[in-house]
Amino acid sequence: MADIIIVDDDLGVCRSLQMLFNKDAHSVSVVHTASAALQLLGDNRYDVIFTDLKLPDMSGLDIVAFAKKRLPTSEIIVITGYATIETAVEAIKSGAYDYLTKPLSIEKVRITLKRVMEKIELTRQVDVLRRQLHDSINFENMIGSSTKMQEIFKTIRQIAEGDSTVLITGESGTGKELVARAIHYNSQRRSSPFVAVNCAAFSRELIESELFGHIKGAFTGAIKEKTGFIEMASGGTLLLDEIGETTTEFQVKLLRVLQEGEYYKVGQTSPSKMKSRIIAASNRNLEKAISEGTFRKDLFYRLNVISIHIPPLRDRRQDVPLLAHHFIKKYASRLTSKEVTAITHETIEVLMQYDYPGNIRELENAIEYAVTFAASSQITPNDLPQSFASLSLKSAGAQLPLIPLKAALYEYERALLIAALTHCDGNISMAARHLAIHRQRLQQKIKEFSIDTENIKK
Repeated sequence: MADIIIVDDDLGVCRSLQMLFNKDAHSVSVVHTASAALQLLGDNRYDVIFTDLKLPDMSGLDIVAFAKKRLPTSEIIVITGYATIETAVEAIKSGAYDYLTKPLSIEKVRITLKRVMEKIELTRQVDVLRRQLHDSINFENMIGSSTKMQEIFKTIRQIAEGDSTVLITGESGTGKELVARAIHYNSQRRSSPFVAVNCAAFSRELIESELFGHIKGAFTGAIKEKTGFIEMASGGTLLLDEIGETTTEFQVKLLRVLQEGEYYKVGQTSPSKMKSRIIAASNRNLEKAISEGTFRKDLFYRLNVISIHIPPLRDRRQDVPLLAHHFIKKYASRLTSKEVTAITHETIEVLMQYDYPGNIRELENAIEYAVTFAASSQITPNDLPQSFASLSLKSAGAQLPLIPLKAALYEYERALLIAALTHCDGNISMAARHLAIHRQRLQQKIKEFSIDTENIKK
């Protein structure tokens, strides 16, 4: 389906095109003057514009020029008589997609529109891929509108270009590695490797060899030289995840690396230069570990040049709806047997009440589960994992503030509209289809609730 506007003072042409497009379920607007067209083009977005070149108040070329400036992604098809084909060619040079000559051939119109729609769909797919690439390079799909997350985004931008050591703390599942990747991919090191090492995954006997590498014959079983993680990350960024799980003996050697900027491969007598930026992460309270004697204070201060603490999801519940919609898009796109496009307000209420001991990772798992087992196109509370079962709508509703029903309905409807528009990246036509209302009705609602669609698109 497409949003189409027809600009022509020939009532017969308008009526024929409108009937043809409505039959194929397109949304069609019709005007007979250029001034009326400019008004609509200024206030709305259209996928395809059909305009006659000879209009009573101005030239159709003015429509082309205005549309290309105001709606650069729209496709324009000009309609002309045989006597003005040269003008049609001029319109194409100005940015129009194609032209049709009067009297119109219904078959030619249908073929032309089909080609236009294929181009629009291809352009949209390219834009989606471009946005996905941009997201993966910049903030690795980090989602959050809460004040705490906005502060983290700001910090990432401020520190990315430097080489200072960064310590990221937060509970398991909060996204510490995503923050580290965002720092790396926003820095000048982005073209070099990002290497993430889970320090808890290696035994105390192996971690030194894994991090620094070893030479052939350094110990029994060292049958060939091994490249360590520090060398792998040369020129890039090395993330030492779960740094609090390392031994104090290893911490002494890591401290030397940070102090001297060099390290020794196991069995090697000459040092190697460290050329990577170090980011450490931990879900433990390192200051408490220091007091318990399991983490060195001097290493802590070396790592904690810049610190970023990621709050648990229960402390930023306002991000839950955004994250839920993000994960629905992610996992629904993988389905071929059914289409899951939305989540009910009651389900959001249940998700908002949960404490998430596993943080964002647990929410993502819950949404993946719900998308998999959803019985319809909407996720309901019954589709959530068993761990959410105790959070009934009764318990969720009991914590709602007692406000006038009219005010509650207003807030709910506004939140629903914003959720639909956010889910559709600000595309009004798509959001209207999800809400099962007419596009013009949704536009009225947007004005009524003073919703900033441009900000949603950003």
